[in-house]
Formats: sequence, structure tokens, C-alpha cells
Amino acid sequence: MAVTKQNGDIIPFIKQKDYIMVNNDLGGGSFGKTVLLQDPFIEELFVAKKYEPEYDQIKEQFYKHFLEEIKILYKLNHRNIVRIYNYYAYENIHTGYILMEYIDGKNIGEFIGDYDALFEEITLDDIFLQLIDAFCYIEAHGIIHRDIREGNILIDKNGTVKVIDFGIGKIASKADGGDIDSLVANINRDASDTLPQEYYEGTYTNLTDMFYLAELFGRLIDNAEGCDRTDFSYNDILGKMMDKKPENRFESFAAIRETIGKHNFLYMQISDEDRKIYQDFTNLVYNSLTSYMAEPRFNTDCSIFISRLKKALTTNLFETVIQKNADVISSVVDCGYRYNNNVSIPNKTVRNFLDWFCASTPQSQTLVLNNFIAKIADIQVKAPELELPF
Repeated sequence: MAVTKQNGDIIPFIKQKDYIMVNNDLGGGSFGKTVLLQDPFIEELFVAKKYEPEYDQIKEQFYKHFLEEIKILYKLNHRNIVRIYNYYAYENIHTGYILMEYIDGKNIGEFIGDYDALFEEITLDDIFLQLIDAFCYIEAHGIIHRDIREGNILIDKNGTVKVIDFGIGKIASKADGGDIDSLVANINRDASDTLPQEYYEGTYTNLTDMFYLAELFGRLIDNAEGCDRTDFSYNDILGKMMDKKPENRFESFAAIRETIGKHNFLYMQISDEDRKIYQDFTNLVYNSLTSYMAEPRFNTDCSIFISRLKKALTTNLFETVIQKNADVISSVVDCGYRYNNNVSIPNKTVRNFLDWFCASTPQSQTLVLNNFIAKIADIQVKAPELELPF
């Protein structure tokens, strides 16, 4: 019998949900093991990851960060990052499980190692661009992966890159007690590896992620049969990413994406008509934006960008110009901003750009969007003025 609940009441779901064990050993990492389960009702596969650190002495200490990361990971939604669906926490014994998307594919080492068979449709450049996109998104959300290795980067049968296993690996700062950064900096590394300066200093930042990502990617190319560095367009960028001194690397993954966008846009085969369509649209958006209210964040997902522009056109279907420029600006800007609505953005300009963009290849779409972001990224940041009570 159902009991009426009031707002604010705790709703206990006590119905047990069972899964079928499909594979009891998908592998594991420094902080746990994974298995493959099937939901018998919807007949879908899920990966279940158990929090179970290799080091018993840190199990309780790291458990609170495991719980904190669940909250963050639930907010992430990016095509190149594995999706989290549910979690089960057992706080009395400091362990727990995360239920996540199952990726039917190979890890990046296996994928690149089979270059001849797989790279007719997806190239090294494709994989690299997806990785940079993923880590830009991770970086923008204040997350550090801290466990970059072959097994934590998967590529599905459609050639889509999926970064996994970064939630548990993000550990709090030394202020929480103990030299945690030093411990994390040494996990899965030894003196035989190519190591950055941070390894010896016991620190770990997004720039350390950058180093290990570049080192892994370069090493896989060099060791693969049937391909070499001539099959890859961004060797100079890769070299800068893996400079042993962090101050000599790019300042962020966003800076890498901006550099790639400028480089590729220069070499894109575009006609004068294409250029006009691009410039007409992006110049109007640029002129509409007056400032950002905080450090700017941008949408880098082409499918979301397309969806938002379509919605803007639908909202203004019977108008000759966009009534609220924010409808268009928000297709690419994901933070607070100020804009000038006196700049008219014709519906036709948006429609022409959207049709052209949708007709482009996925790689060209990524290049266009990244170049667009680079164009508007230098608009000033102006924090809201503080309003005093009197």
C-alpha cells in the first residue's frame, strides 16, 4: 500500500535490483576491479567498478574522495567520457560500486597496434583530436585524471574514444593529510618510464596529465607496426606536451585545442563561399558578445552545438532576425556572459551556417567549432560588480 509522502521526506526504495554476471574479470586498476553485468529486464550490458584500493592503509582515507567524485562524475556528459549510471555505497566497510556505460571496443594500445586493419576509416589524428576534446572538458570541470594508461582509454567499434577510470584517481590535495599527491604521482610509474619533473617533486596537476597522455600516444605510435610519426599531423604539439618541465608545456588543454584549431583551419580546403558563410555567422556572434562574467567555458561537442542552433532557429521560426542573441550565443558559450542585443543576427545567416556545418565531415565540424571558440575566447572577462546593501 502506497503511503503519501511530504516534500522533504526520505523515499526509501527497498526493491532489490539484480544483475547477471557476464564477465567476472574485465581487469582492474590501482583503486579497484571491474566486472561486466547485464540488466535482465532491459537486456543491456553495464560495467560495474568496485572501489578496492591496492593499498589497505589508504582505503578509508580515499573512500571519502570516492564518494565526492561520484557527485562530480554524475554531472559529466561528453561523448568521449564514459557515462555513469548508478552507484552503491557501503560506508561501514569503506567500499562501493559504480555502474557505468559498457564500451564494446579495444583499449587504445590494442587499437593503434592494429593500424593496418582499422585506420582506413579512423586516423591517428582523429583519435588525438578526440582525446584533446575529452581532456579539455575534464580540465574545465576541475578534474585531474591521474591514471593515464592504455587500459583507461578505450575506442569503440565506431571509432569513438572513451576516457574511463578518472573519478577515483582524482585525489584531494595534501591539505587533507599525508603526502597524497606524491603517492598518486608514483602510482603505475617507475624509474624505467619516461618521467616528468613532477614525478620527482611529488606533485600532480593537469599539466602532468598532459605529459602522460602525450608520452603514451607517442610511444604507441612508435611501437605500432604499419605506422609511424609521418602518419600523424601533430608531432610538434605532441613534443611540447611531453616536455619534462611543466613550464615548457602548453598552459592548458584548452591552449592545445586552440593551437590545433588555428593550424588545421589554415590548411582546410574551403572556398570563398565557405569562408563567407563562416565569417558572416561568427563575426555576428563575436560582435554580440561584450564580456564573460567568469573564466569562459565553451561547448566543444558538435552534436550539442547543432542541436542548440536548431532550437534557436525553431524558437525564431517566424522572425527575420533572432530576437534574443543569447539563443545563438549559448550554442557555444557555457558560462555567464553579457551581450549586445542591438547587433542583429539574421535568421538566414544562422540557417546558412548551420546547413553548411551539418554538410561538413565530422573532422571538419570539429575544426570549425574549435576555430570559432578560439575566435571568441579572447573576449574580456568582467566579473559582476559587487552590490553593497547601502
